[in-house]
Order: sequence, then C-alpha cells, then structure tokens
Amino acid sequence: SFNSRGGGAIEPQIREQWFIDVNKPAVDWHGKKQSLKEVLIDVVRSGDIKLVPERFDSTYFYWVENLQDWCISRQIWWGHRIPVYYKDGETLASIRPPEEFDGWEQDPDTLDTWFSSALWTWSTLIDPELAKNYSLSLEDLLERSPDFQKFHPTNIMETGYDILFFWVARMILMTTYMLQNVPFKTVYLHGLVRTRDGKKMSKSVPETCVDPLESIAEHGTDALRLALIQGTGPGQDLRLYPEKMESCRRFANKIWNAGRYILLTIPLGTPTAPPEKVHSELAQWLLHGLNDLIRRSQTGLEAHRLSDVVDSLRSFFWGEFCDWYLEMDKKPERTDEDNQVLAYSYSTLLKLMHPYVPFVTEALWEQFKQPKMLAVSEWPQEQSYSFSESHNRIELLREAISQIRTLREKANIGLDKKIGATLDSEKNAELFRTHQNLIIRLARLSELEINEKTPDSSRDNLGAYFNETLASIEASAVDWKKEIESLQKKLKTESGFVEKSLKKLKNPGFLDKAPEKVIIELREKVASTEKTLEALKLQIHELDKLVE
Repeated sequence: SFNSRGGGAIEPQIREQWFIDVNKPAVDWHGKKQSLKEVLIDVVRSGDIKLVPERFDSTYFYWVENLQDWCISRQIWWGHRIPVYYKDGETLASIRPPEEFDGWEQDPDTLDTWFSSALWTWSTLIDPELAKNYSLSLEDLLERSPDFQKFHPTNIMETGYDILFFWVARMILMTTYMLQNVPFKTVYLHGLVRTRDGKKMSKSVPETCVDPLESIAEHGTDALRLALIQGTGPGQDLRLYPEKMESCRRFANKIWNAGRYILLTIPLGTPTAPPEKVHSELAQWLLHGLNDLIRRSQTGLEAHRLSDVVDSLRSFFWGEFCDWYLEMDKKPERTDEDNQVLAYSYSTLLKLMHPYVPFVTEALWEQFKQPKMLAVSEWPQEQSYSFSESHNRIELLREAISQIRTLREKANIGLDKKIGATLDSEKNAELFRTHQNLIIRLARLSELEINEKTPDSSRDNLGAYFNETLASIEASAVDWKKEIESLQKKLKTESGFVEKSLKKLKNPGFLDKAPEKVIIELREKVASTEKTLEALKLQIHELDKLVE
C-alpha cells in the first residue's frame, strides 16, 4: 500500500500499543456502571445531546455501535508524550515524572491527537494557576475555576460533519468518563467547503483552495463570512467562488450606503427607540414587515437555520427597506415621526444583520453615536404593533407600481421617458387616489388616470390585470417598428458572438492551448448570452403583437 498524499510505500510494523477498553463498565452514568460505548449511545438516544441536522444521528450510531477498543498511542514526534514511565520491569503512570528520576524511562510514544483534543471542552476552562497545584483533586480544580462553572457544559458545539466520530464522539467519551456530565447540549454540523465545480478544498491540492486572506483583501471580511453561510443549510456542503463573494460584497456595500444616506437625512440625536404612535400608512407598512422579520429571524436562529435567516434579512433590507421604503420616504418636508421610524427601523436591521456582517454594522453603529457597542446591545424584540390592514394596502400599492414598471419593460420604454398610465378598479380606486403622487413618482409617469369601475382585462395589449385592478400604459408615441429593428440588430450581434464562441469551444486546438480560466469564462459568457438571446426573442415577439 502507498501513502495517498506523499505516494511513499507503507511498511506495516507490529508494535506494542496503548488501548482504551470501550466495553469495560467504567463510567458512573445515571445510577449505574456503564461502558464508554454504552454512554456514547445513551447521551444521543436519550436527547441529552442533540445533533443538528438530525439525519447525522444514523451516522453517529453506526460508528459508536460498532466501536472497537481505541488505540491511543502514536509513533510520531509531535504531540503529548504518553505519561508512563518504566524502570526495571516496573511501570508507573503519572502526570508528573517520578521524584527520583534516575533509571526511569518515559514511553517514547505520543498520544493520538484526538485523545488530546477530546479534553478540550473542559480542560481549557480550568484556572491555569490552580492547575499548577498538584495537591488539588480534579473536583477541587473544577469547583474553584470560575470559567468552568460558568461555561460548562457548552450550549452549542459547531464543527464539520467529517469529524463527527473523530472529535465529537471522543469529546463525549472523555467528558462523560472524567466528569460524569455531557460536554455540550447541541452539536451543529456544518458542511465542507468546495470549489465551484464541487471539488473538496484540500491543503494537499492547493489549486482547489480559496485563500481567505486574499479574499478578505479583495472582497472584505463581511463578504467572506456571508459567502460561507449563504445558500447552505446544516450539514450541507457549500461552493465558494469569487462571484459569490463579490455578490456578498455588494450587499455589505448596500448596507453602508444606506446608512450614510440615513445619517445625512435625519437630525443628529434622533431616537432609535420604537415609536409609540405611528400615523403614516407607509411607516405602518414598514414596521409591520419589520416585526415579522424579527419574529422569523428569532425562530430561524433558534432552529439553527442560519442561511434561511440571512436570506430573509437580505431580501427585506435590499427589497422592502432600500428599494421601496427609502424611495417612498423621500420627501421635501420631514416630521419627527418620519425620522424616528427611519432611525428605529435601520438600527433594528443593523442589530439583526450584525451576527452575519459584524464589521460594517459596528462601524455604522458607531456613527449613530450609540452609548455602547452594537455587539453588546440588546437583541431586537417584536413590538406590539398591529398594522396588518395598512400592510396589505401598501402591498397592493407596490403591486400596482410593479405592474406599471413591467409594462414599461414589455414596451421597451426606459425610465428616462415619462408616460401616462391608467388604473381601473372599483375596489381599489380610493387607495390609488390616496397615494396617486407616490405612484406617479415611483413609476416615472407624466400623469395617472384612476377610474372607479370594473376593469376590462381584454381591452389592451399593454395592460396587466391583478387584484380586481387593470393597469395600462399610454405608449402611442413609441415607434414600435424602430424598437423592433433595434432589438433585432442586438439579437444579430449577440447571435454572432455565440456562434463564434461555440466554434472555439469545439476546436481541440483552442481547448489544448487556452488557459483553463479562459475556457471557463468563455463557457459562462456563452451561457449568459444564450439567456439574453431568449429574452430578446420574447421581447420582439411581444412587440410584434403591438404592431399588428
């Protein structure tokens, strides 16, 4: 056999080794003597320790139910040397060398690294000064070590699923034997970091690795943290690549830019406490959604759904807060209520996002002149707001604006051109009239006609029916034939690029000589352009209907 990494031949040698008997009744556990194997099974099966996700219970039980005696000695230089001494056929096991050391020889082997690391959960919490006093028993050390009394057992232990048996099971074994207690209550198992192509990142294959220091320098620490969490659940592998980190960098940048805008908008000293009374329907919509976000974030974190929570935070912050509320909130005259709602909602979002993007949120928090660091501030609590009716009304308003924007896109009318629009609805006309100016501003309209009547959804090609409402736009001034010609020209250019690129990718000479990075980038660009072609064809088809 050969070493899988170095490639050298392996020559087995029969040597005396130290073993731990896992079947001998040796642990006082729940009122009776049990073996190490029995305790390992009992702590998970009884629920004393919970594995997240639960599907790894079967993996854990497969290992421990087939557990054999553990060989703990290693013939290597690095490690804790086995504390056993020999002299004239006598064997002494002691954490201290014999007082009369002449003639004694210490065992040359070292302990298995997992034996040493299995002590981690409690040995690191012992007062190091007290540990120098060999007259104290282990019980005395633990009782007089404040860190141990405060932090043991740990609430949650986080590690990779690939060392569930090698480390997690050994920590349970060692702690239950030494302390007759579990080392932790929950074990959260994360997945492995893989490349874009799904290969495992490995130190032995450097080209598969993403250097975190280089990634931090290029994208930022917060971006790297987000990229390692987003898009993966407990126990699931994740793929890490520059584009993902760049996307996360843009999100962190969005948080920063929003904070800078708000600091310029609200007066210094605006309270960040939740407002007691809120009269604005737009503010009520935001606070209702924020309350729901706080509740979902708390529930998700307690269930260890870290990726789901950050997805919700990112969607709400970028969508509801930045794209909608900040745009809705832009007004020449601001009230104290407007400012407090903005300060409270943004500071709450900073708190919710802080576990994921701690650096940018802490820097912004400091600029809000808060009395203490964000890291030690109170976690957001759900408020007793009841604004469901206002939330539903503004959601309908958002839908109306979105439908008009979609119609503009369908007609290929850019936001630089203001056009007229009509909303027909017997049910919702009053709401649209109340917020008519807001619709005109956000949909980039020259005018908006609101008719309180039952809509006829079949009368207009440039119309969209939703929630008993018909939205339509006025586009008579648009030269549809000219727009179609422009799109067809773009279609021809993009088609030519795809045709040439596909010929390259089928050319063995190009594939042999071109760097792998260039080939991958070209394939990605072709895939992206093919999607653009499909969109252009669909757009031309829709415009052809209007010409007819």
